[in-house]
Amino acid sequence: MAVAWPATALALAPRSLGPRVDRGPALALLESERTIASALAIRAIAIGWDTGRISPVDGDLPREREVMGVLGIRQGLAGDRVADAEAQLAAVIAEASELERAITGLRPIELLAIEFGLSTLGTKLLMLIAAPLLWGEVAQLYAVASNNPQRAIVDAHLLRMLLAPTVDGHALAAELGPGAPLRRAGLIHVTGAEDTPFAALTVDPIVIARLRAEPLDEDPTGALDVQPPGPAIDSLFLADEVAAPLADELGRAPSRPLRLVVRGRAGSGRRTLLAAIAALGQRRLALLNLHRLADGGRAIGGLRRALERCYLAGWVPCLDGLGALDEDEGVRERLRHAIAAYPGPLAIRLDRDAQPPIDPGYVQLDLPELSETERLALWRRALAAAGVESPADALGHLTARWRIGAGTLHRVVARVTELHGTAPTGAMIDRAVGQHLERGLGAAAEKLRQLPRLADMVLPTDIMDSMTEFIARLRLHRQVFEQWGMARVATTGRGLTALFQGPPGTGKTMVAGALARELGIDLYRVDLSRVMSKWIGETERNLGEVFSAAEQSQAIILFDEADSLFGKRTEVKSSNDRFANLEVNYLLQRLDSFVGVAILTTNLATSIDPAFRRRLAFRVHFPIPDEEQREQLWRAHLPATLPAGELDLAELAHRYPLTGGSVRNCVLRATFLAAAESAVLTQDHLVRAIRLEYRAAGKLSESGPLE
Repeated sequence: MAVAWPATALALAPRSLGPRVDRGPALALLESERTIASALAIRAIAIGWDTGRISPVDGDLPREREVMGVLGIRQGLAGDRVADAEAQLAAVIAEASELERAITGLRPIELLAIEFGLSTLGTKLLMLIAAPLLWGEVAQLYAVASNNPQRAIVDAHLLRMLLAPTVDGHALAAELGPGAPLRRAGLIHVTGAEDTPFAALTVDPIVIARLRAEPLDEDPTGALDVQPPGPAIDSLFLADEVAAPLADELGRAPSRPLRLVVRGRAGSGRRTLLAAIAALGQRRLALLNLHRLADGGRAIGGLRRALERCYLAGWVPCLDGLGALDEDEGVRERLRHAIAAYPGPLAIRLDRDAQPPIDPGYVQLDLPELSETERLALWRRALAAAGVESPADALGHLTARWRIGAGTLHRVVARVTELHGTAPTGAMIDRAVGQHLERGLGAAAEKLRQLPRLADMVLPTDIMDSMTEFIARLRLHRQVFEQWGMARVATTGRGLTALFQGPPGTGKTMVAGALARELGIDLYRVDLSRVMSKWIGETERNLGEVFSAAEQSQAIILFDEADSLFGKRTEVKSSNDRFANLEVNYLLQRLDSFVGVAILTTNLATSIDPAFRRRLAFRVHFPIPDEEQREQLWRAHLPATLPAGELDLAELAHRYPLTGGSVRNCVLRATFLAAAESAVLTQDHLVRAIRLEYRAAGKLSESGPLE
């Protein structure tokens, strides 16, 4: 069903304030403001000379002229200068007025005044505060007028001198107060002691850019991530149940500022959709990642400032990284207040199951995970839109291999066509997807490249049966969940997760590698040192990125020595215990929604929280191999190309209860001993290597297993 999208998103309150002047005339008008600010500063300097406020130390009494000047007593020291300055000021004001009458349309300063409700005085003050940031010569004149190198370039006292005697000091103070539009909207900022006339006044770089009639396609400071214009919304792949209510909401003028919540997996197209929605309102999307703004409660202060800047520029802020916030209820409450107080439209990007931390009254969109059939249709549509003929032999593989969403898919197609034009091969597209997703895993995991073959491994029959089932569950995933409809029954726990438990060296990690090779997918070993963090929320954020990237690429993620991450929850006796338990709770929730492949290994299964064990599809115990298996292990680790004498491998298997890992180490030791002696490998070399292996493990007797 075709959805009728509104021509303009009224819900975003598009800014339509009448015809505006072009940039050329706008800059000419801005130049006239420079002459006015300079003339006002010169008049203030002349009055300072005339009163003696600006003069060398002179007279019979110490600093007599300066004191009288501060009191405003005219001493007639530079009367001609004052008259000339007054005449010059009148002339530049008349010239500016004539230029304004000759140009039709709204000036940038007038647009700011209309948008933020500035009075005539407020508009004049904004221009005077911005002037020294626009023109260096004005800053120099202000410094002379203030006659104090310790003062800020602009403060309330200087503004009063510039505008006296036509402006009342109390009216000026009211315009600069915290409740007046200039400060309430963030047009000007006060630093230092705010209740003194010498507090520094400045404007945001966004105001400077707007006064110069710049397009604001990006943040002048580079602090905020402003997105490029979004695509046409009707070009996006949206299910009717998502698109129809969204089109209805966007076409209605809201009684309160729009709050739009979009939930979905990483790469599902949340950002692309929001950028397209912003484009319907002639706006751009600005991503505000709370994790990058600041840590903990300080993030709220950074958020307020970022929202203020978005409102000045007309961008639609999109809040991201909410999972990095402290779980403290006070922080969450301040976040709710900050969002509620924002006067413009605002979007929030969340993971699929996250709850919006805002007051009721928002519009929520849940982007569903695409089925394999839907991904195939989206690949065809995206490639056709880019003018690429679909590689006939590649789409089926791409669809089955990569469980990516619309957002990732469109970015990959754009990148491939940029590099290879309109004739990329299936291999090029496949490689581009892999490189795109590897960024998410590579930051916290190591890709294992030398993988063994499952057929070469020596394993008990029951473990081999479990591995056969493991492979079948992954290969037949689409048939069971999509074609047979089990997705409607198994709403959670659809991922393939396994716990490999057993003593060191029994082959847990090697079996994980063999499974990856058998399935033709990548294996990433998670580096817990890069995942776990002392900062609140950082560990959960890192893990979320690992899980999301693994889901999209269908890679196996391996948590070696998983006890440290998936350990049992403890009784809360300190804040550290509470935050450690929060990490475990997050992992439990994430495993429920995980649709990828994860393997946990541990030497001691009892250290894993029972709730994790219940959620794992496979729990496989790797025992120390028996005598028959040990002999097979010895034979498997001695290649036919190795020069060797007569070896009694049955005797070694009988005497030494070694694991597969220990057998491998012993064979390596023995071959180097033989090479050092320029001899073939003998039984003696193997026995000596076994003894060295026991000594390295801190054991004096060779009668027990190595662990």
